[in-house]
Amino acid sequence: MISLALDNRQLAKTYDEVSNSQFENGKLLLEQLQVKPGDTVLDIGCGTGRLGFHVLDQIGPAGRFIGIDPLPERIALANAQNNVENAEFRTGIAEELGFLASESVDLVYLSAVFHWVPDKERALSEIYRVLKPGGRIGLTTNAKELAHATTLRSVTTRVLGREAYRELVNADDFAPTRNGVTTTRLLELLLGSGLAVSDFHIRAVRRSYASGKDILDFAESSTFGNYLHHVPDGLRDRARAELEAEFDLLKQDGAIAFQGYTLFAVAEKQGAHLN
Repeated sequence: MISLALDNRQLAKTYDEVSNSQFENGKLLLEQLQVKPGDTVLDIGCGTGRLGFHVLDQIGPAGRFIGIDPLPERIALANAQNNVENAEFRTGIAEELGFLASESVDLVYLSAVFHWVPDKERALSEIYRVLKPGGRIGLTTNAKELAHATTLRSVTTRVLGREAYRELVNADDFAPTRNGVTTTRLLELLLGSGLAVSDFHIRAVRRSYASGKDILDFAESSTFGNYLHHVPDGLRDRARAELEAEFDLLKQDGAIAFQGYTLFAVAEKQGAHLN
């Protein structure tokens, strides 16, 4: 099970500092959503608010921004940085949007979030309810069937498959994809919720890190402490050290090349827009 209780202030602060790759993917998603001044925007899984503050520049003072996240430490950081009246950051989950009126939101996005949502059908039903006719949802998530092709998953599986861990750790109990979906399943979920899909594609994401430690810092902070939580307590420090060393072996010309795959999807609630 994914635990929300593992997060802490340091993990939240680290994520705010090292989440550049997810921030850039989020900006690409927003370009597809065509955010405009005056929009009401809901950010589900807003984290520390980095992408939300970017959205605020686009919707301007006439717009409204609502960011929700189940992790209180990340909401606290977002609120500490917020200095505008038309933005609200609050704890909350995708499956429970009762604080919003039906057909009150122009755009909803989940940037690197959907794979953490336990009840995806309920979440999409709530999103459909709060969207205005003509409103759009955009999301980025892990393509579950490509997990083994990513650098993070392949190295993690290799290390946790060693003798010290083999009988104690299920390498497939991999936090970033534990609640994830395949591309086919995501398409089924979107269409099943009544949304019309307008864009759906996988993007190869290549980035680089200076060290194995930097990779582990990102992995642990972006999973709010769940990355190695399935490793027994007595072995966790050893596993982290071995993972850092294994990642460092990939370094060439002072950098570790990192391969990932991100699934982008945009869908619309059909009907005439109210604005």
